[in-house]
Amino acid sequence: MRQGPRFWAGVLSFFAGTASADARAEGDNGAGNDSERANVYTIYAAMRNIHHAVFLTVLLLLLASSIQAQQEPSANSPAPSETQKPKEKLTIDRMVERLPRRVTSKSGTPGDMVNFVVIGSRDQMKAAFEAAGWILVDKTAQDALQHVLEETIAHRAYSAMPMSQLYLFGRPQDYGWAEGMPIQVVSERNHCRLWEAPWLTPDGQTVWIGAGTHDIGMERETSGQLTHTIDPNVDKEREYIADGLKDADVVNDIQYASPANPVRDAKTATGGSFHSDGRIAIIYLKSIPAKQTTRK
Repeated sequence: MRQGPRFWAGVLSFFAGTASADARAEGDNGAGNDSERANVYTIYAAMRNIHHAVFLTVLLLLLASSIQAQQEPSANSPAPSETQKPKEKLTIDRMVERLPRRVTSKSGTPGDMVNFVVIGSRDQMKAAFEAAGWILVDKTAQDALQHVLEETIAHRAYSAMPMSQLYLFGRPQDYGWAEGMPIQVVSERNHCRLWEAPWLTPDGQTVWIGAGTHDIGMERETSGQLTHTIDPNVDKEREYIADGLKDADVVNDIQYASPANPVRDAKTATGGSFHSDGRIAIIYLKSIPAKQTTRK
């Protein structure tokens, strides 16, 4: 059973209190009131009593204000009745004509480019990404904090840190997928966002619109909030996603569409520059078992 925020705050307080008590005990047995030595004991006690993943929590909390600020419901989000409208069937060429070239921040600032499309049911899409080694990320900072502590207690590494919300079709992403080493995932990871499109293929298949980038570091915005920097060559991430799915043997075909007004050079919603050849990868999925083994 998942616990509420007060419970987890208590857990953190317990760790902090235990570390402080051990630090005082070490200080009493040592050289008395020497402040420099006391500082050393404090650091030593903290590192001895708190599993390394809890330190990851601290970094997560530093990012939480930036992430959480973008996770409030948008005034532009469609009403539930609007999302239930029958979907129009379109050819891929017609979809590409209608498809927004870029996603936006909640305030409407243009951000990452749309650089791939996945054709397949929800179950196919989820099974395909899992088979290719991707992890479905936590949606909120609170979920992430609880997940970190649960993984810490179970002595497992945490790698499902949430990503900020970006918008397409008037709503935030339906799915966020990430791939990265547990310790590096705070600052460096491959990741993508997916939105279910308001259209179907002519044969009735579900269409997922994707925006993928490779986080390669972190920086502080002029507002003081932490944000990620991305590899400016976003085509490499497009190919990484497509090739990974192909290597996992979950792809029937990969084609490329060149829109009439392609994105060549632009900036992310936080100001980072990126460039592309403007093409969109169209990835047709195979029908695969929902519990296909995950690729290592």
